[in-house]
Amino acid sequence: MAIINAQGQEVADSWSAAAPGAAPAPYTIIPLAELPPAGSPLPAPLGVQIPPGAALETIAPRLGSFALIAIEFPKFRDGRGFTLARNLRLKYGFKGEIRAVGHVIPDQFAALLRCGFSTLSTSPEHPAAQWRLASSTPENPAHPGQLLSRLMSRGLAA
Repeated sequence: MAIINAQGQEVADSWSAAAPGAAPAPYTIIPLAELPPAGSPLPAPLGVQIPPGAALETIAPRLGSFALIAIEFPKFRDGRGFTLARNLRLKYGFKGEIRAVGHVIPDQFAALLRCGFSTLSTSPEHPAAQWRLASSTPENPAHPGQLLSRLMSRGLAA
């Protein structure tokens, strides 16, 4: 899977998923369920992956320990990840990288950026080239526009 930045470009990924049950190591992303208890020393930099239903209050005191927070999207229709990212930025002031992982689609790219995501991990069904197109401006004739706009223009033309 490729990592796409806010400009729609593929970038190198310096992070890796932690092996199940392994102790956290620098530049690893550990699942929230495997996060050591509060007060335990954590390596730096460290990433944590949170599910869409996570309560941010549980990790808020430790946000300074994370350089990356990966938010899971089990389905593109599940909008809870957008709310988590927005709250991380606005309510908790998180300045690190927020990454969308899972099932996101290019039509959601602008919304991901507006909510505070820095990067996303693409799925095989949406290669990196699709994200470059999604990051281009709607004035670009090659840009198909947002799905809702396309559907509405078809309805108005009929």
